[in-house]
Amino acid sequence: MTIYILSNFLVSVHAGRRFGHGHALFDARECGQTTNEVAFPVGKVVTGFGGVAEYSMLPISGITPARPDVPVEQNLGPFSLIQGHTAWVGTKICGVQRGLTMVVSGAAGAVGSFAGQLGKKEGSRVVGIAGGPEKCKYVVSELGFDACIDYKNGNLDEELARLCPKGIDSYFDNVGGPTLDAVVAKMNCFGKIAVCGVISQYKGKMGENAPGFKNLEMLLMRRLTMQGFITMDHMACNEQAMTEIGAALEAGTLKWKGDVREGKVDDYVKTINLLLEGDNLGKHILKTG
Repeated sequence: MTIYILSNFLVSVHAGRRFGHGHALFDARECGQTTNEVAFPVGKVVTGFGGVAEYSMLPISGITPARPDVPVEQNLGPFSLIQGHTAWVGTKICGVQRGLTMVVSGAAGAVGSFAGQLGKKEGSRVVGIAGGPEKCKYVVSELGFDACIDYKNGNLDEELARLCPKGIDSYFDNVGGPTLDAVVAKMNCFGKIAVCGVISQYKGKMGENAPGFKNLEMLLMRRLTMQGFITMDHMACNEQAMTEIGAALEAGTLKWKGDVREGKVDDYVKTINLLLEGDNLGKHILKTG
């Protein structure tokens, strides 16, 4: 088996890296002898999953050539498992369709911003939840959401009731915690919840001081479906997701924003803390080379 020595130069900053594993772009420095020298020559830009490090060692089966027809950062955004594929899968779980109301938390972040746009593309009324007036303005004026609630300024329960007068049919959850409780209280019978993340609980150890889900009774009485998902379980539909996302980006019906910060590998902790504190707009990426 050929092992590639890869130089990391763009690192995806996302909550999954709390577990030491994530998506990155690499420059193939030493390829050795391989039957794939045409596909993976020295200097080829490739994507793969590795740790936060200056170099990674991955087998040829663990790397994929980066798409050359798009800005290189988009290989960690719309054309990645972490952002594009995740948003696509979660939106399918939500069962979005014309005439229904969808709520998306973390709406100005990488996945939430895409999920809401995909919901709009299917004809749903989409209400985002984000932190701060700048993010809410971006979500509505640039991404095309119907409305956005600033959870830092105002009463979330009242705003959900005002902006979703017919109730909520689906919820794309990126934050968990009290926001999940507030949304569930407004959901219609047979509504669907896609649990993509629980960023409100990521600062401590897993399960430590995490508030419990308070609205379990509502889950029963309104016959809601609540499904957690990991994108790696849905690889069979990746080609379809990437094709649809690529077409939407080209047509201008899907917009992408990258929040690229320059630094070193040692800056990763500081960079991911910015994400956890909400100091990002769009896909958060650390450029290390």
